[in-house]
Amino acid sequence: MRETSRPARAGSGFTLVELMVTVAIAGIIFAAMVPLFVTAVSKASGNRSRTIAVNAAQARIEAIRALPFDEIAADSTNRAANQAAPNLYDPSFAGGQFGPAYTPSGGSKAYSVAYTVKSLPATGVATYKQITVTVSWTAPPSPVYPTTLTTTVMNPAAAGAGSPTPSPSPTSTSTSGPSPTPSPSPTTGTYTLTIMVTTSDVTGISVVRSDVTPGVTEPPASQIATAMAPVSWTGLPGGSSITYLVTCDYTKPGSPRQGQAEQLQQTVTLTGNASYTFDTST
Repeated sequence: MRETSRPARAGSGFTLVELMVTVAIAGIIFAAMVPLFVTAVSKASGNRSRTIAVNAAQARIEAIRALPFDEIAADSTNRAANQAAPNLYDPSFAGGQFGPAYTPSGGSKAYSVAYTVKSLPATGVATYKQITVTVSWTAPPSPVYPTTLTTTVMNPAAAGAGSPTPSPSPTSTSTSGPSPTPSPSPTTGTYTLTIMVTTSDVTGISVVRSDVTPGVTEPPASQIATAMAPVSWTGLPGGSSITYLVTCDYTKPGSPRQGQAEQLQQTVTLTGNASYTFDTST
């Protein structure tokens, strides 16, 4: 009896050509997804570094506010004694809380720290000092988000000498003449805080009272200022023990970072009506 060959059963497996086509399509899909994964990982790493930078800057701002007024300096010159003295750039100053570099506990990434101290007025006895702390890092990770926080500290020995422009002077404590205002105290009252910006790319500005826990957002919760139209918060309680954290969210106005979300913060103490300007052009 002659045997006859039986045809191959349908669905018995993939042919080599089908397998190669499948592998090629999968390779194309995975290759297209790789940049998305890389971008997501890089952005997450950048955001994590930015959070570290914000925390480091905030910690230094709070530590600076606890320093004696005469010890707040960003250079090595003691103006009173005309000699070298410890300052914010000195790693051994104030128990090692400052210095030009910061490495988080358990990490190996070093962050650079820059300080700027501006006396107001620039000559004579300083009534205020405006301190800026900027924390940044060198990529990777990228993008790099430098964090800048600013605070203003009042000289307790010159509380009646005036306030920074364009804020009006606090009430004088001198007993040799009449007080400029009927307020019985130079450090308490309700005041108006005005915020100005340098561009028109602001997405929101908020004012949060930060000396209480939890912080209290002052109404309105968010306002949008432009270069031509500042915004104000009125009826804010003021005093040397009351602080506010002003946050300005904006987008970069020019290439190559146009449209990128940015944030500036400033700690404010009100002892009179005050105005502050956020430089959103850099």
